[in-house]
Amino acid sequence: MALTLFTLRTVPPQRLTDAPGLTLSEAFARMIALSGRAYMFTRTGYVMHLLMTDPPMGASEFQSRNGSDWAARMEIVEQVCAHGLGEFQVIADEQYHRERAA
Repeated sequence: MALTLFTLRTVPPQRLTDAPGLTLSEAFARMIALSGRAYMFTRTGYVMHLLMTDPPMGASEFQSRNGSDWAARMEIVEQVCAHGLGEFQVIADEQYHRERAA
């Protein structure tokens, strides 16, 4: 199975700050760092939560009910990358390269 790579873009997009070739975990870590937030995962009962400083306005809580800590964290990473924290967009590298070629 091929590894899917992603591009992290600022909103609005600025070509000079695009970061292609990232795994989803790397895109998440870079997004958190660039936004100046600190974070940690915690589990309460059956639910894994993402706690972060300065959570984005209007965002629902990022959480997972997956019983595996690793899988729960990855579900939350996917949620955050899909949301973009109001500052970023995460897209597949393939899409990024198609857009640049157009």
